[in-house]
Amino acid sequence: MGTDIDKKKKSDTFTNLVQNTVDLSKKAASNAKSGVLSMMEKAKNDSYVRKLKKYNPLFPDRYQSADFHLPNMIMIVDDAVRRGIDVCEGSIGWLGTESGVEILYLYDEAVEFSGIQFIPTAACDAIYYVDNFDRNRFVNTDCLFTRAHEEKLAELKHIAHSLGARKCTIEISESSTNNTSQKKSVSVNESYHSAAEQEGGEQSISLKGFDSRSGHIEIEFSGNSEPERPTLKWFAHDDNILRLIDMCCSGKNSVKTETLELSGSSSATMSQKTAYAIDCAIGQVSKMSGQVSMDAQAAKEHKRKLLFHIEF
Repeated sequence: MGTDIDKKKKSDTFTNLVQNTVDLSKKAASNAKSGVLSMMEKAKNDSYVRKLKKYNPLFPDRYQSADFHLPNMIMIVDDAVRRGIDVCEGSIGWLGTESGVEILYLYDEAVEFSGIQFIPTAACDAIYYVDNFDRNRFVNTDCLFTRAHEEKLAELKHIAHSLGARKCTIEISESSTNNTSQKKSVSVNESYHSAAEQEGGEQSISLKGFDSRSGHIEIEFSGNSEPERPTLKWFAHDDNILRLIDMCCSGKNSVKTETLELSGSSSATMSQKTAYAIDCAIGQVSKMSGQVSMDAQAAKEHKRKLLFHIEF
């Protein structure tokens, strides 16, 4: 009887040992499998993070967040360039930096979603820079300086009309090392005509000898009895313009005639340092050749002078 009990105890002990061994083996195998899966998942996550850093996609929620700062330069690109890249799925473009300039590469299909106004229009592969007075407007770099110049001329005409002037002339000159310049007669640009018409005054406009170096604009108004303070953008901080407005609106010692020399640097579209940085960035991202240098245009603008003559 005792022998049978001893045999049973030994059998149970052996069975327990086998079972424990099996359990330990299963646990070890499970842990090993779990460890492999964990390593694979970590490697997968690390790879995803590296790809996120590489492609730097911009997603709608980040774009709409209060702490997102829109770069000053935007390039519109075809969304197909990154189609099929998993980390870019659902993005509206990506952020990049070229020559120290941060750029938003915005997919053409996300232009409407962005809520940004592109001047003159949104076009694929075009590059835009932020408007000086409205961060929701971006102007094509191909026409940035031309548009700014036309806005300044329109603003001077607006000033003359608001102050009740009978006539104003704007002389445009640019200093140059080359003193020989051939002048030719051309018809007034339509943008000048339409801008002046919006003021509501009767006028005649002539543009004589206007080329890249000089020009003359003359405008006649019907004249207004009560001067009004004009809305200013480009000349909002020009002391000469502000002084003229104050004199005309003070009601004392009314001005009969005034001539102001306005330096191009006082109402510059951008600094030459900024223009040079933009040139370098554009050179990195754009394959288009023959683009006019922003730096050259900025230098030209700084040399430009506007002689603003106004009669009441």
